[in-house]
Amino acid sequence: MNDAVEKIEVEKDEVEKNGALSAILLAALVVLVSAFCVTYGLQTLVWVEAKQWASVNPWLRDVPQPLPSTTPSATPGAKGTQVRAYDYEFISPWGAGKITPYLAHVEFRFPAGQVAILFDPETSLDTMRIMKSTNPLEYQRFTNVFLDHPIEFNYQLYQTVYGVSPAQLSPFMSSRDAMRMNVLLLWKLSFGFDTTPGIYSLDFGRNHGVQFGEPGKGRPVAVRIFDDRDRQFRLIFLVAAGSNAPMTQDDINTAFSSLKPVPIIDR
Repeated sequence: MNDAVEKIEVEKDEVEKNGALSAILLAALVVLVSAFCVTYGLQTLVWVEAKQWASVNPWLRDVPQPLPSTTPSATPGAKGTQVRAYDYEFISPWGAGKITPYLAHVEFRFPAGQVAILFDPETSLDTMRIMKSTNPLEYQRFTNVFLDHPIEFNYQLYQTVYGVSPAQLSPFMSSRDAMRMNVLLLWKLSFGFDTTPGIYSLDFGRNHGVQFGEPGKGRPVAVRIFDDRDRQFRLIFLVAAGSNAPMTQDDINTAFSSLKPVPIIDR
């Protein structure tokens, strides 16, 4: 009888010890989780949110790349025909085309079937100027977020926005960097993409910007150009339906690099 009682008491002690140990481990786990949430909670939420956005919008993972090696980004020769619209001009490598004005853009349709569309530069937002002049409080918040990586110009903004990707986020990055990249990803979603596949960077000195899509893929190619005065232009290149006209990267480079204001004396 005494042996049975002693055995029960021993088992009871073991249960109590195990229960106490479990309580200690649980308390330690709670402390660790709390510490993690305080230190990395914001970054983790931003990281998870970015993954969710990318699953719905896979193009968010794309960042501007140098042009493929088959079409190197080299300054093209100035061979072609000068075409004009909105007090701006660029060199057409396809000769003179038929110019048709529309409400917000001008269409250049060339004899072989190539088409270029230049959007009215007045419809392109001067994003940085608008932010600074119309909502100083919001601009101050913007500058606070980007204190370590200041953004002053439109091209710098586009370059930074399209250069961010969910893959660059981590639960263990600093909270300031996490907030900055969260804002950039929201801007990237807002800016959107013009066409696919791929985003590429173009730089020809006076003109630089981003290109969406590649020629020869059966889709339009869109470029956003920023000149040396930080003015923004949008051009789309395509081939007319039913046409086998060639459209090369060198052709796009020629138009891109040569875009400039028409000299005042020629207006």
